Amino acid sequence: MKFLRAPIAIALSVLYLSACTPHHSTDTARVSLMTYNVENLFDTVHDEGKDDYAYLPLSVKQAHPEYLATCTKIDVAAWRKECEENDWTDALLNEKLKRLSAVIQQVNQGRGPDILMLDEVENINVIEQLNSHLGKSDYKTRVLIEGWDARGIDTAVLSRLPQWDKARLHRVPYKALGNEDQERVSKTRGILEVRLLLPGGQKAAVFAVHLPSGGAPGYLRQQAVAYLAHLKSELPSDVLPIVGGDFNINAGEEKQNGYIAKDLASTWAVSQFIGCNDCKGSYYYHTKREWSFFDMLLFPKQMTTAGGFNGWQVDPASIRLANHSPYQVNRWGSPARFDSARHAEGVSDHWPLYAEIFRPAP
Repeated sequence: MKFLRAPIAIALSVLYLSACTPHHSTDTARVSLMTYNVENLFDTVHDEGKDDYAYLPLSVKQAHPEYLATCTKIDVAAWRKECEENDWTDALLNEKLKRLSAVIQQVNQGRGPDILMLDEVENINVIEQLNSHLGKSDYKTRVLIEGWDARGIDTAVLSRLPQWDKARLHRVPYKALGNEDQERVSKTRGILEVRLLLPGGQKAAVFAVHLPSGGAPGYLRQQAVAYLAHLKSELPSDVLPIVGGDFNINAGEEKQNGYIAKDLASTWAVSQFIGCNDCKGSYYYHTKREWSFFDMLLFPKQMTTAGGFNGWQVDPASIRLANHSPYQVNRWGSPARFDSARHAEGVSDHWPLYAEIFRPAP
């Protein structure tokens, strides 16, 4: 459904709010957002030039000795075993897509968020497959731009809102320090920018991010945070910036360096600092018994004040983890991964983060 600009259309948009969200005045325009790392959402076809061999059917790998030969070169034993033995079939992919759809559509009375930012997605083909499971979500805008990650994972944005300008993928200008290899640190995810038109004609720039993993040096995540502030500063003053994604900043790193509390919070209003009061984190390290806020939503600081950004504000009470699907919680009370060998439970090792923004009636 397209957002019409007449007052009656704004009123109807309120019907899409989550059953968990309190009642709001029907003359207030609201837009819901979700960021979600869907953990290894690959299709079952090899993408040329990408190391996606772990997520292919075993029959395909056995028919291509060069694929299995690539697996033997993996240094980490567990990853090597996964690459050699994982049987990623169409049936398993469809089961994962079904579960992801249930997670995404647990908000807004089954329609999912108005703007959905996804991490760890292989290509536009698997986005289209996911979209076929999300029929009633009516995501007419679906964007994924292939980046530089060695495994081929990217970020994506799906929305019911229309685009007002073409999307772009920003390559973060990472600079290797010490003994790090410059080519290696450059082969990672970019920052996807999708320009969407909010109700009433407000232009927005939605940035979907997936920063380098914890195995990469922390200074790379700090460089990405700084570049995100640069991208924000380059936007026209009337364009509303919103950021969502997996920042891969664990609790220990944050305690030591303050990449969130110091660097991000100097430019943005950070989701867990303005809401989500009962949230422990979106990711859990079992070995460290430690929760981390890997997944965050960022807003201009003006959106936490009465005047907002051209009237648009963030609703702190709406910020929460969307983790009530039966697939999402394991016996330890943390995110349940999708186990391709025993898919009795699980969907992703992250919980999605949800929020709403609104513009009061004049």
